[in-house]
Amino acid sequence: MKNIYILFYSLFGLIFSFSDRFLVEIEFSYIQELNKLKHLDIHYDHHRTKKSIHAFVDEEIFEEIKLNGFKIQHIDNHAHNYFKELQNQTNNTQNPLLEYHNYNELTNFLENIANQYPEITYLYSIGQSVEGRELWMMNISDNPGVNEIEPEFKYIANMHGDEVVGRELSLYLIEWLCENYGLNTRATNLVNNVDIYIMPTMNPDGFEMGSRYNANGIDLNRDFPDQFEDPNNSIYGRQPETIAVMEWSWQHNFVLSANMHGGALVANYPFDGPYSGYYSASPDDDMFVYLALEYSDNHPTMHESNSFNNGITNGAEWYALDGGMQDWNYVWENDFDITLEQSQEKWPDASELNQFWDEHQEPLISYMEQIFQGIHGIVTDEQGNSILADIIVEGIDKPIITDEENGDYYRLLIPGNYTISYHSFGYESQTHEINVLDGGTELNIILVEDQSLIGAEIEDFESGGFSSYDWQFSGNSNWTINQSEVLEGNYSAKSGQISHSQNSILSIEYEAVEDSEIRFYRKVSCENIGSTTGNYYDYLLFEINGVEQGRWAGEQDWSIENYFVYQGLNEFKWTYIKDSGVASGQDAAWLDFVILPISQTVILGDLNSDQEINIVDIVLLVNYILGTTNPTAEIAELGDLNADNILNILDVVIIVNLILAD
Repeated sequence: MKNIYILFYSLFGLIFSFSDRFLVEIEFSYIQELNKLKHLDIHYDHHRTKKSIHAFVDEEIFEEIKLNGFKIQHIDNHAHNYFKELQNQTNNTQNPLLEYHNYNELTNFLENIANQYPEITYLYSIGQSVEGRELWMMNISDNPGVNEIEPEFKYIANMHGDEVVGRELSLYLIEWLCENYGLNTRATNLVNNVDIYIMPTMNPDGFEMGSRYNANGIDLNRDFPDQFEDPNNSIYGRQPETIAVMEWSWQHNFVLSANMHGGALVANYPFDGPYSGYYSASPDDDMFVYLALEYSDNHPTMHESNSFNNGITNGAEWYALDGGMQDWNYVWENDFDITLEQSQEKWPDASELNQFWDEHQEPLISYMEQIFQGIHGIVTDEQGNSILADIIVEGIDKPIITDEENGDYYRLLIPGNYTISYHSFGYESQTHEINVLDGGTELNIILVEDQSLIGAEIEDFESGGFSSYDWQFSGNSNWTINQSEVLEGNYSAKSGQISHSQNSILSIEYEAVEDSEIRFYRKVSCENIGSTTGNYYDYLLFEINGVEQGRWAGEQDWSIENYFVYQGLNEFKWTYIKDSGVASGQDAAWLDFVILPISQTVILGDLNSDQEINIVDIVLLVNYILGTTNPTAEIAELGDLNADNILNILDVVIIVNLILAD
């Protein structure tokens, strides 16, 4: 019964993949003309010239494209035609699809490699396809399956089932790394110093059908969260293959990646959107150009392309798409990912595969080696414990974070001079001027506890309400206490639920005894428009005494903000604002760990906070030392006058001397 069901599902997938969508060529005068069609569910293909583009459409979309004034015609799907030819040619033989590995052959190949090289490989499945095929992942490392202090790299191939060169190149690469480990310097260096992951096929069902799509007829490279069209980084409503890759990626801290496609010969880099027809630069555009050129320049012909300058292209300038994997990796995962178009033919003749490996071997290896380019190190506290920290490069609006388990970080940067700062909750930030050398620079960071938090007025909402301070509410809906999105502890503040052309305001009046600052952590999830131009539609706004200090939109995780505050009475106001249309993401803003300005002078040794050091403080300190009373963390810091991280008789002596000195 199960086999009958799978057969039916396969036929169902074939019917809907091939009868609904077919390959066409659309002609245009200039690429921006395609904006007229962006409301249509067109799956643009990799082949594009200055005057035409290939795409997959159904009959209804075909007619609508014609009504929009475009010349459109059916064209042959050479990849599927060759797939059918291979099937017929090898039917009832011991070598299905000739040199190409079908699912069973690919599985056997990977299992044989894992059995042959158990010391450096770990083969496992990250999930299953629609039809129940395993999504195989090969981990190659000197300590496979272990999260070491080293960068993580991944190649993913065959997410379009009929783009097959990368699928086979993945197997060649796996074999090369394993066979040459301990014999070849480059292979040994990569395996010893990089945690390598290679996924030969993300779409095994599509391959078995000779189809671009998965068994549900979905294009997997249009199925990921998209910063412009679908800025909600969740697995809800996505395909099982996409869900598997997303959930697996969340368990790692990938630094560099590439996904392998076919249908052109070019290295394509973010951003893939929006639908403008123009170049769409990411904050790390220089680095992406550097990475794409590294691949193209090492290929014998890619860099000589007449269609692409130096064999590379920006995604949106080539043709825009939403839901692509490379943008998702960079925007949400801080993973530098590019798309490698590795062959003009999606499914070339099987006899050409050795030649493709000869051409792509050096680019694939050289690209992996770029993971060492930039700055790297470990962030710890004074006791040597790893710290979860943000690493921010001045002038590049793209923070990365350390590995949560080991505290190691890898910030890809082209050689040059940079100002880099390190931030972690509860620690003093550090900023360094760094010369990043060709081949990489190492800098280990030790962060010290933020002494300014001693005696500070902090609203962390851990009371479960707004009663700790005189918070005021206004607008169309009050802010609420939230438990689902928190920086630390159990609670944060969340903007009220509002509709279009409404706002939700949280404010407080606060007296600062001297010039100081206010610090807070904020998070937003809303419409992204305006994040680049500053002309925001939906956003979180912060004001001091009615003067705007900052505004934020799009999908932004917790980040600290700090602003100068003058002595005297000040009003601090956080407003979440929506315009007249479009709901996106969670449509909300969050606030946590607000460090209010200095309201009184903090005096070390003043354990009872009466603004002076006296005999009462000595009595309290002795009780803490004897264990009669357990001190809070704040009291422990105020009483530790010699900063040796313990309350003892030496601290009592220092307090006595301070009193006598007065």
